[in-house]
Amino acid sequence: MRIKLTIEYDGTGFYGWQKQNDFVSVQEIIEQAISSVFDNSETIELYGAGRTDTGVHATGQVAHFEIFSENLISAWQNNIAKLADAINFYLLNRAIVIVKSEIVPEDFHARFSAKMRHYKYLIYNRRVKSVLYANRAWHVPKLLDAKAMNDAAQYFLGTHNLNSFRSRHCNAQNPVRTISSIKVYFDTEFVIIMEISARSFLHNQVRITIGTLKQIGEHKYPPEHIKELLNKQDRRIAGVTAPPYGLYLTGVDY
Repeated sequence: MRIKLTIEYDGTGFYGWQKQNDFVSVQEIIEQAISSVFDNSETIELYGAGRTDTGVHATGQVAHFEIFSENLISAWQNNIAKLADAINFYLLNRAIVIVKSEIVPEDFHARFSAKMRHYKYLIYNRRVKSVLYANRAWHVPKLLDAKAMNDAAQYFLGTHNLNSFRSRHCNAQNPVRTISSIKVYFDTEFVIIMEISARSFLHNQVRITIGTLKQIGEHKYPPEHIKELLNKQDRRIAGVTAPPYGLYLTGVDY
């Protein structure tokens, strides 16, 4: 029986989503919790929709796993919605919560079946930092021009070679990605949000994108500067990689 989980977590205390030999990851902690629910009678392997980096948060991460025991299948197949609560019991004080659990077809795959991934990035734009947004948003004390940032962001729409906007350590063979939607706006008086959606992203793409748009918001460059960066395909001339703690995986479409 294949089970899909929708997951929310604060990435502050984790070394990203993916399991690491010497560091605590979100994936590892959830696998341990699921195993505990099943009295360690099954070996749990969790597959996530996105491998979020250290410090990155999620409100809509998706993952799946399988159980094979006939006894477990009989126990949970008509009670699957309550499995989320059972797992959450073992996630107390771990900054992770299972929002929803459901049975899915055997050909469903959290990563490879995804049609669209949605992220947002938060900038706290006030001279004085906020204790409430610590590890939740990038504090930028200089007032930013969100309209200029949004105008610049529209150059990303469509299909482009994004070599200027990916980490030097990115292992993707193809740097071409299609951005389906992107917008930048003031959500409150001090919080600027960038929302961006695509089927897939390159390593650090969203963080480099917002780091570059910040330069536009500071009026260091005009919005048309993005077009130049896309054409030159050179990471060295794009903006900084924004810190991870402002980034959120907000949803995955199937």
